[in-house]
Amino acid sequence: MRENYHTGITLSRIEWIEVLHDKEVTKEKDLLILQTMYGFEEHQASSSQIGIIISGAIGANASAPINSEVGNWGKRLAKKFPVRFTKRGDGTERKWDIFFDGWTDANSGLFIWKMRNELIEALEEMGQTGEEKYPEEIQIEGLTKLHEGSKKTIVVNTYERNSVARKRCIEHWSPSCSVCDFDFGNVYGELGRGFIHVHHLIPISEVGEAYNVDPINDLRPVCPNCHSMLHRTNPPLEIDELRDQMKKTRA
Repeated sequence: MRENYHTGITLSRIEWIEVLHDKEVTKEKDLLILQTMYGFEEHQASSSQIGIIISGAIGANASAPINSEVGNWGKRLAKKFPVRFTKRGDGTERKWDIFFDGWTDANSGLFIWKMRNELIEALEEMGQTGEEKYPEEIQIEGLTKLHEGSKKTIVVNTYERNSVARKRCIEHWSPSCSVCDFDFGNVYGELGRGFIHVHHLIPISEVGEAYNVDPINDLRPVCPNCHSMLHRTNPPLEIDELRDQMKKTRA
């Protein structure tokens, strides 16, 4: 059971679109925070979870910059839009409550933010969710989290689709397949440069609400073919297992 702290005055979807378009109010890092949150289940996460994905920092080093930026964003917003923040017992304002609902998770002790529905709708209408789309995806039976593509479906969890987590993973590991070493840029030139899927090493069923994804240690770039083969079993094959399978077949 969770206790919601408050519900402040909210903006409409149309007003949020105006806020997100206003570069004096919404900075690039504010949009990055929202896009990272959007990639979490039910669009909710703690500031430390967001910070880990964006910067790779841990502990207070991960949460403090996020808390500070959201507070500053709230101040900029209040100068141009008629918003009101709820107050704590000591009289200070919760600047974040215009953007999120919030509560302390009883299991992890983390303070969780959940993006307001109107803000989610604004991001989706603007096409600014930061999610990667995979039209070539295929369906795997036995797993509950499926994201529909234009033709087929593959199991791709929210971390794999999140553009911020993907970017950090690919920057570290390079855009070549961790299983077969295929590089789209080397084969298709500029058309394929940088294209790659991202695979989550931990099965979806083991990822809890308070899980802190590490884009470098938890994600790996893989080509669509190998991504599909990894998910042919439940739980998915490990990358080394699939690589060994390929070596045996070729031999």
